[in-house]
Amino acid sequence: MDSYIKRLEDAIQQADQTGDKYKFQDPAYDIIEEVQLRENPFDAVRPILTMIENAPAIDFGGPGPLGSFLESFYHEGYEEELVASLKRKPTEYTVALMFRLIADADNPNREEYRALLKTLKNEPCLDDFWKNEIEKL
Repeated sequence: MDSYIKRLEDAIQQADQTGDKYKFQDPAYDIIEEVQLRENPFDAVRPILTMIENAPAIDFGGPGPLGSFLESFYHEGYEEELVASLKRKPTEYTVALMFRLIADADNPNREEYRALLKTLKNEPCLDDFWKNEIEKL
């Protein structure tokens, strides 16, 4: 799994250096496709979330290759990993992913997730848009 994460980190560095989000997003689709073919692709969830925590300024897409991959494990442990990530080091991207979980009216943990987001409303890493969205919860 480490080699996939390294390739994603290299793409993040390219995007950061050039200011071109597609330097990350385009290769990320191919890398994630390879990860999905592995025997235990869920093993990449936590390292990907950690990678996102360490690169908060990158435009990962909406939800983009990473979000789509992570959300493929909805009801299979993804939610718990996302909550842990938000508690460790929230980013605008992980907050956006949590809003997507809250949008599921059938999600039994919606109130718990709302409460978690409300604790983040004053995080300096969040711009006014996300702070206002959290305020509306």
